[in-house]
Amino acid sequence: MQADRRDTFGIGAAAGLLSAGIGYLLLGLLWGVAQGESLGYFHREVFLGSPLFKDRILSVCTLAIVPAFHLAYGRKWDRFAKGTLFVMIALVMAIVWLQMEAP
Repeated sequence: MQADRRDTFGIGAAAGLLSAGIGYLLLGLLWGVAQGESLGYFHREVFLGSPLFKDRILSVCTLAIVPAFHLAYGRKWDRFAKGTLFVMIALVMAIVWLQMEAP
């Protein structure tokens, strides 16, 4: 049985980063529609400008990776799944660090 060329750690990590980015964009766009603001405002003022929301926004980004992990797990792409899991763990570590830094 030939291994699928997409089943690599690097492609999985890239898919994890892409999924997290899509989650960030969707959250920013939905927030912007609800608040009547732009995605740029969300990025500047809500994400970068407010220490209170960074960990929550990164949590949504982490959850956005789950479908990519589920796809890899279902297809038995172990290396791809490890790449997505690596990105999830890195984001969770960033969330913990941000929560420890918060006053």
